[in-house]
Amino acid sequence: MFRFFNPFFLMPCLICLYDVLSMICPLRFSLWAKIPMALLITAGLAKIFMLRMTPAGFEVYELPRPAALILSGLFSFMVCALFMLIVKDVIFLVWKVIVRQAFPAHYASLCVMILAACATIWGAYQGTRVPDVLTHEVRIKNLGPEFDGMKAAMLVDIHVGSVNRREFVRAVVDKTNALSPDVILIPGDFVDGQVRNRSGDLEPLRDLRAKYGVLAVTGNHEYYYDLAGWLKTIEGFGVKWLENENVILTSGDSRLAIAGVPDPTGGNRNTPKALAGISEGIPIILMDHQPRFAGENAELGVNLQLSGHTHGGQMPGIRQLVARSNGGFVRGWYDVGGMKLYNSPGTSQWDGFIVRLFDPSEISLFILRAE
Repeated sequence: MFRFFNPFFLMPCLICLYDVLSMICPLRFSLWAKIPMALLITAGLAKIFMLRMTPAGFEVYELPRPAALILSGLFSFMVCALFMLIVKDVIFLVWKVIVRQAFPAHYASLCVMILAACATIWGAYQGTRVPDVLTHEVRIKNLGPEFDGMKAAMLVDIHVGSVNRREFVRAVVDKTNALSPDVILIPGDFVDGQVRNRSGDLEPLRDLRAKYGVLAVTGNHEYYYDLAGWLKTIEGFGVKWLENENVILTSGDSRLAIAGVPDPTGGNRNTPKALAGISEGIPIILMDHQPRFAGENAELGVNLQLSGHTHGGQMPGIRQLVARSNGGFVRGWYDVGGMKLYNSPGTSQWDGFIVRLFDPSEISLFILRAE
């Protein structure tokens, strides 16, 4: 019973209750019509409660993809409706004070229901499609001439799970390889599930091709499942983990350092150690899954930080909340103490909330230029 008092489970229950009270109860339908509507909304909680908390992390109950899409869609509908209902209820309060007439609660609630359904359907399509490539030209101080024009592709927050599976990963790999990148960087959150269930879905990663290879760090979601198992499995796909370490890329007389730190969820994040041994004057690109450490990384001499984690917020309303909990960083470019930070919106999204509204996912391609 402890799960009902855990914020991870309690908040969705409160959202569901608010949706039913504010959207279903005001409708001028019969009780027998309202009950199925309320039960349908409540079914959106199933996706959350199918996550079983264990001492080792989360255990996910596996579902066929159509069932996972339906349950994730219902939960996403709950969240979309929440923000619209808040607006509706604020209007109701203002209406009561200024207009002093009966508020059209039935039509307002019906309008929210229709709008939330449309937003969910469109947002789910945007959230589950293969992302477009977004190209960024970035100038880096002290970048050697041999690396001027270098192409670095970034995939982050792939979140392979019960919705986006092997076919999605295959399409992302093919699209990334078509860019002919010199190096591929993956700053965490590969999976949502156990190795025995999801390793086959991630297996196409072994076909990623780049001159300097595929480098990665852990995200917080790797720690929710079998971390050791996933580290070994993903390494078997040809991905090199950077755990508080760096590699020096060499081309002619030019040098470029790519460093990586594990997500702080593991408790062993150590940026000074990750940057150890890098000679002065060598430009540094750092993979750090969460953007909130940008200030600290800038002080240590990092030139470019690449992060994910926030998913760009995925939709208005959530975006502002995500920014507040991530040091103000949520999506795009930031200048932090002279260091450039790029916070990617992610290549996919978490299975539980599959909607993207005005916040598309992307495969990021960086063209490095000498400053």
